[in-house]
Amino acid sequence: MGAHEQASDAGTLTERAVQLLHRDILSGELQPGVKLGISGLVETYRIGATPIREALSRLIAQNLIVASDRRGFHVRELSREDLLDITNTRVLIEREGIRLSMLHGGDDWESAVIAHMHRLRLYVERHGEAFGEDYDEIGPLHQQFHASLLAGCRSPRLMSLAENLFLQASRYRRILMRTWSDPKAYIDSHEQLVDAILARDEDRSGTLLRTHLESTLRSVYPDQSSP
Repeated sequence: MGAHEQASDAGTLTERAVQLLHRDILSGELQPGVKLGISGLVETYRIGATPIREALSRLIAQNLIVASDRRGFHVRELSREDLLDITNTRVLIEREGIRLSMLHGGDDWESAVIAHMHRLRLYVERHGEAFGEDYDEIGPLHQQFHASLLAGCRSPRLMSLAENLFLQASRYRRILMRTWSDPKAYIDSHEQLVDAILARDEDRSGTLLRTHLESTLRSVYPDQSSP
């Protein structure tokens, strides 16, 4: 096997390790604060130590894992301060993405936004008050909806930043969705945002976006002061 093939195989194994760790952190299989030993991960995922280390480094960059000289690798803890930081940054990134999409987006962009809203609405209507119980089903639909709002912005980097922040917030959103049983309120909050965006109302869409994103913070940490 040549050097090129070896590098390709190593890259594939690293990608696989990233996917598996990513899945297990976001699902809660790997709990916040749990220590991630290299040998244990090698045994669990049947992937070599080098790709595992590379995967951990990537997930550190995504703020899902923390590393220290003394404690090694750990899944990042959940905290109100962390979610507040994620939320405030999402507001900045997504508001700009929506502004650019309203500026540049055409009929195809609008059609995609409407289509993703329709898919989300159908899912919620079909499941009623139990719509939030299976996050593995509704999570991707919700992510695709939010991505569609920014898809006309013409900035792949902005889209990538928004996706990463959405996934960081999803660890908290799973907690929220287990307790949310008001399908009408859920759909209304998304449809109001869509209406403002398609009307090219920058101020209203920005206000609704902040309210929408902060709802997770208020619901997961209800007893603490508002942002």
